[in-house]
Formats: sequence, C-alpha cells, structure tokens
Amino acid sequence: MTALTALTALTVLIVEDGDEYRENLSRFVPGPTYVQARSGAAALETLAARPVDLIYLDMRFDRIPRADLLGDHAAATREHNGDPLRGWRYLENNQGLFVLDALHAAGYGDRPVILAYDFSRELKRLGHLQKRYPRLLWVPDAVTPDEIRARMVEATRT
Repeated sequence: MTALTALTALTVLIVEDGDEYRENLSRFVPGPTYVQARSGAAALETLAARPVDLIYLDMRFDRIPRADLLGDHAAATREHNGDPLRGWRYLENNQGLFVLDALHAAGYGDRPVILAYDFSRELKRLGHLQKRYPRLLWVPDAVTPDEIRARMVEATRT
C-alpha cells in the first residue's frame, strides 16, 4: 500500500476551535476523510459515535466559550498567583494537553495524535508527554503538506 493509498483510507478527527486546520488539511493534504470537533467534549462525543484513525489536535483554544475549556480553572488561578485571567489564559494556551489527557482518560489513548505545536525548543517536555502518551507526534505551525502526509503515515503505522 502506498502512502497516498494509506491516507485515503484514514478518518482524521481535527480538534480545533477554528477552521484553519480543517480548511488547510482538506485543501493541501487531500485523501483522508476529515471530521471536526471544536472542543474536548465534542471530540469525545465524535470518538464515541464513529471510528477515527488519527487525531489532529490544536494546542491553543482561545475562541471557544470558557465554559467549554477542559481543566480546573480554580487550580490554574492558584498556580498563577490568584490571577483568574492568567488562569484562563493558561487553560486556553494549553488546552490541547487537557484534551489529550481527557482522550486518554476516556480510553482513547491507543489512538495516534498529531499535536500542532512546536516542541523543537521543549524536547524535555515532549519526552515527558510521549512517555505518558506513546502515540503522540507533533508538527510545528510552519509545516509543509508533504511533512504532514509523512507524519500522518508515521502516526498510523501499527
């Protein structure tokens, strides 16, 4: 099976709070069936309703209602010197990790995940995450369609 054939057979769940990844992947990385969820809760609902081969996950969620963010705002506020605004920003800026944790806790930890975040300067952090989530890969924002295709093929090899 060629890489292109392998991609055509995939269903990819894109978890993002906008439409950029869905639009760009559909346009520049054709082949897979793309479905979208705009929050962690919606991702869990989608995974319960249909088979998904790969999850393409955004890190930052700053365009959904705060009530839809996963994570403990009170704890985030305490960790940020009692500043509730900084607590919300922390949840928004790291929402992809909260979603990843919720997917794992709900029994979807066997699914490969590509996290859209540049870990090139945070390799130690990435290493810790990959110990907990062994099927986690990443792509930076500045990534070519060929690199995304290659990462999708790598992620879905069993």
